[in-house]
Amino acid sequence: MIFTRLKMNNFKSHEHTVIQFDKGISVIVGENGAGKSTILEAISFALFKQHTGKKIDDLVRNNASSMSIELEFTSNNRDYKIVREKKSSLKSSLFKRVSSEGGYMHVCTGDKEVSNEIRQILDIDSDLFLNAIYIRQGEIAELVDKTPAEKKQLIGKLLGIDSLEKAWKNLLPFITDYESQLAELSGKLYNSEELMENYQKKKDELESLKNRGHELEEQIAEVDGLINEISENKRNMEREKEIYETQLNNLEMEEKTLAKLEDEKRRIQEELDKIREDEEEIDRLEKFVSKLDVYLDFEKSVTSIQRLKQDEEEIDDKLDSIAEQKEILSNSKEGYDNYLSSDEEINRLSDEKNNLEKDLATMAKLEKDKKELLKNIEDERDDIDKFFSKSKDRLDDYGLDQDKLAEIDDFSHLEQATNEFINETSDKIDELGKEIITKNEDIVVYRQNIKACEKPLNDLEGIDNKCPVCQSDISSYKKKELTKHYTDEINENKKLIAQNDETVRLLTENKSIFEEKLQNLTDLSKSIIEYKHKFEHLQHELIRLNKMDEDLESKEFISNKLGELILFIATKKEERESFKQEHDSYIQSKGALEVLGDETEIQYKLKQVQNEIDNHVTNIKLAISQDPHLSGDIGPNELKSRIEDLKRKNDVYHQLKGFVQNKNSFMTQLDSIKEDIGVSINQKDIIQNKIDASLYDEERYEQLLYNFERYERRKNTFNEELFEIKGRAKESIVSLQDLTDKIKMANQFKQEYNNIDEYIGILKHIRELYSRGGIQKDLRNISRPAIQKHTKEFFKEFNFNYSDLTIDDEYEVTVYGPEGESSMSMVSGGEKIAIALALRLGITQAMANGELDTILLDEPTIHLDASRRHELINLLKEMSSLPQMIIVTHEAQLENAADNLIKVEKENGISKVIM
Repeated sequence: MIFTRLKMNNFKSHEHTVIQFDKGISVIVGENGAGKSTILEAISFALFKQHTGKKIDDLVRNNASSMSIELEFTSNNRDYKIVREKKSSLKSSLFKRVSSEGGYMHVCTGDKEVSNEIRQILDIDSDLFLNAIYIRQGEIAELVDKTPAEKKQLIGKLLGIDSLEKAWKNLLPFITDYESQLAELSGKLYNSEELMENYQKKKDELESLKNRGHELEEQIAEVDGLINEISENKRNMEREKEIYETQLNNLEMEEKTLAKLEDEKRRIQEELDKIREDEEEIDRLEKFVSKLDVYLDFEKSVTSIQRLKQDEEEIDDKLDSIAEQKEILSNSKEGYDNYLSSDEEINRLSDEKNNLEKDLATMAKLEKDKKELLKNIEDERDDIDKFFSKSKDRLDDYGLDQDKLAEIDDFSHLEQATNEFINETSDKIDELGKEIITKNEDIVVYRQNIKACEKPLNDLEGIDNKCPVCQSDISSYKKKELTKHYTDEINENKKLIAQNDETVRLLTENKSIFEEKLQNLTDLSKSIIEYKHKFEHLQHELIRLNKMDEDLESKEFISNKLGELILFIATKKEERESFKQEHDSYIQSKGALEVLGDETEIQYKLKQVQNEIDNHVTNIKLAISQDPHLSGDIGPNELKSRIEDLKRKNDVYHQLKGFVQNKNSFMTQLDSIKEDIGVSINQKDIIQNKIDASLYDEERYEQLLYNFERYERRKNTFNEELFEIKGRAKESIVSLQDLTDKIKMANQFKQEYNNIDEYIGILKHIRELYSRGGIQKDLRNISRPAIQKHTKEFFKEFNFNYSDLTIDDEYEVTVYGPEGESSMSMVSGGEKIAIALALRLGITQAMANGELDTILLDEPTIHLDASRRHELINLLKEMSSLPQMIIVTHEAQLENAADNLIKVEKENGISKVIM
């Protein structure tokens, strides 16, 4: 698989990014957080939906509503394109190129379908991709620094062996749970035989109850026959009794009805006698009743005239008051208007005075603020001047050129000179660091030279006249010559090591001095930025001070104007006071007129009152003409006494008249009652004849009742026993059902017990397979030779002086060279990095079945010290066996190794790519 093109739209920090990949080494560089690793995550997401977010929505760039990824790659000489697009939901599609002109044919759509198709095309799944092709941060460093056991664990995780170990561990709780269930089921099965015994007992008991129930049902049927026969005779006798008692009741009711009719006849006759007396009284009272209305009209008119006369006097008084208030209103109008005008002017002047007083208060606060501001400005200016002078002195102490120091006259020049000085110092530190690395590398070479000479020298001492390398015969002279050569070579390399160690020490001390200077300069740069802002703030404060001075210039003018205004307001208040009496009189009169009401309406009301008085006088004259006993001189008490007497006679008259109207009704009722009395007497005779003819025999009826009750009690006794038997039978049926369910459950428990027991055996067998001595061991034994083979192939590319490389069962690496075998802990730093890189690539190649085309390395130099980073970078530059390598790094040195350089920068939160 070779990646050819990646397109990201709104994927995390990338708004719109297109990257063309090619064979060779593609290096993705940029600052931390620029969006470099996001490119590898996009490839992983496109292939297998693998990502670092909690959910897919986290991959959509902020403020964007959708996201899409397009990845083009080549596999088995065929070109493919994956498209994953997130809008409301995620849509996945796979395309295959069908022509050299670039046309693509749709293969499938859907997350599951696309993932399955990619697995078939690449012959890898997501786990294999992440563990083999995608080399994560820190993995190479772990293969260098970890203990053998830790490295074995890491390699096991990459190979998936840790999943088997985890499965082996996780199966134990499952087995324990099932064994607990087995023990619980065993406890539930302990009483299964007792259940069967109880079931048979209950079954026998139920059969006995059924037999007794049948006996009782036969006895109840026999008693029911006797009860039915007695019941028929009893019902016939009860019908006769009911008829007999009904006729007795009818006779009694008829006698009561007859007595009631006789009483009603007497009452109605008495009412008719009273009506004749009332008719005579009505004739006598009729002449008095006609005079009541005349007297009432007379009284009403007299009372109304008295009330209207009072109203007439009150209206006249009100009209006089209105005229008086109008005159006051007219006389005080001018003074009222003058008062209002003065008051309005005073309010306007008071508002103006308040505004001036506020302005003066603001001026006073401004003067106070000015004093504080002047003090702050002086303090800040002294602080800034001191810092500026002190900063130049510190730059002078740190060794800044005097000509550059003389040119510094403001903060911008100071900041520029400091930053340039920082860059010079940083460059010097980098130069010293490179020199130290170079010297250390030389020391490693000298030590390797010493080791290369020590072994043949030792061999020469233990072998007579034999070459330690080729084992051919040599002379004593040649042996001495070789011994001297190896000894001189060792001494020369030791001398060079001592010289380089001293040089490294001096360079390190010098570097420490420059690093301390860099730290001081960096701290000074931060302080310069801080004081630069303080200086800018000081300029703003000076502008603010000038504005305060301008504002305070108007203070004297405002103060004078305020004094003049206060005197003028006092004069206006005296003027307003002279109009106050007329103003108050006007207000009072106006209020009084509003209370008194409209004069025209009051005059109209007076006219109405006078007209009513005239009407009532006419009514009085008419009443006097109708009754000679009435006159205008009659007193109120006498008039009231006559009216009360007439009212009493009128009430009696109408009561009697209403009662007399019932005369015809009473006469009709009397005739009807006489007729009803005759009918009642006849009905009474008929009822007595029916009573005499009745067949009811009380003694025989009592005997029937006794026999009926006796058989009913017998039947109830049988029924009670039968009910009890049915209850017990029902309980037995429930018990039988419960026992049946329990037996069924016990059988289920037995079956479940057998199933779980068998399943535990299977789980234990599977767990044994997953153990370290099972599949784990087999997988390690199978994979180790392949890993060793591919690791050796990669290691040979680095051209170290070693003839072989082996990996033991614990994945400990051993190399073989001129000095014999060496473990990883015994080789130099550069060789360790080479072995770790070869081992990691060997694992990848083995997992990919030897068909590795590309690898992705995410920050491979992380967690390595400077020397090892340098070694790894050099090794990556030498890699040529892999068709494609994509490296994410922040190491600038790797740029030189790139066939394709991809720079990532972030601006305003958006990542941009420069090819």
